[in-house]
Amino acid sequence: MYSILKLSKRIMPVIGIVFLFISKSFYCQAQLSNTVFEDFTQTAINPYLINPAAADTSYNLKVGINAIDELGLVKYVNRFYLDVDKRIHSGRSNSYHFVGLQTLNSKIGQYISRSRLQLRYAWYMQLSPKAALSAGLSLGFINYAFLTTQGGTGGSDFGPDGSLGIHYVREKTKIGFAVQQIFSPVLMPVSQTFKLNRLYNIDVSQGFRLAPRVRVNLFGVIQYSGQNNFSYSAGFMSDVSEYVLIGINNFTLKKTSFNFGVQHIRIFESELSIITTYSIYNAALPTPNSTLELFMTFQL
Repeated sequence: MYSILKLSKRIMPVIGIVFLFISKSFYCQAQLSNTVFEDFTQTAINPYLINPAAADTSYNLKVGINAIDELGLVKYVNRFYLDVDKRIHSGRSNSYHFVGLQTLNSKIGQYISRSRLQLRYAWYMQLSPKAALSAGLSLGFINYAFLTTQGGTGGSDFGPDGSLGIHYVREKTKIGFAVQQIFSPVLMPVSQTFKLNRLYNIDVSQGFRLAPRVRVNLFGVIQYSGQNNFSYSAGFMSDVSEYVLIGINNFTLKKTSFNFGVQHIRIFESELSIITTYSIYNAALPTPNSTLELFMTFQL
């Protein structure tokens, strides 16, 4: 009996190490197959993440920064993006051009990195006093990089990347359709091949006033990536007394996010908004326990 207990004490740490290794391996593979929609939770605030036509005429220049850190068992996993958007008057009444840049990076462990860089153009036209239509295109590249480790050699591979989209906009309603990864590139940074399927997104939002100082925006996103593979997001964002944002959204029953922030902070002729998001993963291991996300925008 004593020998069995002694043997079990030796075996249990080994089993734990093997389980953790397998969990991290599955998690890294899942992360490499993820899309921008699954990576970031703030698509309701920055719909440019999933639709290049999501133009907004409320500003002349807008810079958005987003950073996410994992807080669970899996370490060294973080994500980041920078989005810059500039509105240019076309010279015609209620018609604008938008030019922008978006760069994203996901680090999965200490040795795996995924990056995107896209240049964007959108055109916005007022159809009537209450309705407008915008169309957009973004083009760039995507890179998968595996850094060299003690156990083997690394590698890197680039592929074309791009998106197309349209947006129908009313005062309180927005409906959009976009196609991401239009080139469906196949990347082979090491011995394994990664095929990035074309993604189809539908995004809808509806706003209404709940109280004199409370406005609520309901939003939802559906993404289709082939082979009956659907993902979705649904939630709401509440604007309290114009300056405070509170919201909740859920992602395909896998993750629930809680949002809190402040907006319209005046700094000379500009405005600053800061939103934090705490996300809890509903699924069992090997997914991480939670993430903390910080989103900041600066606009003129």
